[in-house]
Amino acid sequence: MKTLIKVTQKMRKSIGALLLLLFVLTPLLSNSQVNRLSKEERDSLRAIPYPHTLPIFGQRVRNKGIDLPLPLGFMVTYIHQRTEVNLEDPRIALGGSDFVSIDFVDFEPVENYTNVVNFRADAWVFPFLNLYGIYAHSKSDSFVRITFPIELDIHRTPTANTYGFGSVLAYGMEDYFAAFNLNYSWSHTSALDRPVQGRVMSLRLGRSFELGRKNQSINASIGFQNQKITRDSSGELTVDEIFGLLDQDNLNDLKDQIADTAQNWYDDLSLPQKVVVDQLVDLLQDYLDGKDVGQTPLRYNFDKVPVGEWSVQLGVQYNHNKHWWFRLEAGIGRGREQIMTSVNYRFGL
Repeated sequence: MKTLIKVTQKMRKSIGALLLLLFVLTPLLSNSQVNRLSKEERDSLRAIPYPHTLPIFGQRVRNKGIDLPLPLGFMVTYIHQRTEVNLEDPRIALGGSDFVSIDFVDFEPVENYTNVVNFRADAWVFPFLNLYGIYAHSKSDSFVRITFPIELDIHRTPTANTYGFGSVLAYGMEDYFAAFNLNYSWSHTSALDRPVQGRVMSLRLGRSFELGRKNQSINASIGFQNQKITRDSSGELTVDEIFGLLDQDNLNDLKDQIADTAQNWYDDLSLPQKVVVDQLVDLLQDYLDGKDVGQTPLRYNFDKVPVGEWSVQLGVQYNHNKHWWFRLEAGIGRGREQIMTSVNYRFGL
């Protein structure tokens, strides 16, 4: 936990440094000479047939003296993010029994620290429309804290494989540009039974600054991002696995807390809730006595509600030439922080 807190503190410093970089670079580059295409260069472009199949209407754009980026690309992205999620309407079921609400249990917002490696292949189908597919692998550190009727900390490290697709609508005028991104994804997470569906929507506005060499530039952007995920989540753990998450001292403390506090809340529970609590206490006692509690499954279901779904995105991209692009971007919003870096290789056919 201390290590993750240090990582988050470093991430906040990185976001601050990126903000400073954007505000320092923008006025400096705004006062420099921007190398636009001369009339001779535009005439030269018109005279050369467009060499690639994509994008559609690429030749028409070339005839107007506009130079397009290479149409195809592969991108590798690394993302580190922290998100907070509220657990609402929690329900559990032992074995094959029906789900029972445990709304008497108080959860603090769950903190997730996630590292993601994302692979993306894309193509400019039209000069204004880019389509892409993604695959990502992620590993998370999730911290679940129960504060009532017992105090319990649960640490999980789920992994996930994500598949998805998306599109970008782009528009540019002289040195300025706008890009709208929309993608959908499905994450198969080790801790859940069903894939988590996600939707990311973002809008970025920016300016490009040429650096003196042809096709070499820095692009600074600011934008907003909205992310939605499937709220309904369910999974399963065996009772043996659950108790195995805790050491012997924690289990004894857990038993004592149940015994000490039951008289304050137990009598107010419904009959199905009392049955579930009694079963868990009996299984815990058997486990502490060294008895085999078997592989009785504890199924769970809850709604994951993000503390916040919006973030402000600030980015800097360095285009070394028409083939290699490098990007650094940070996002911050209510209950979420993110830093991203990527390498993009572009080519044409």
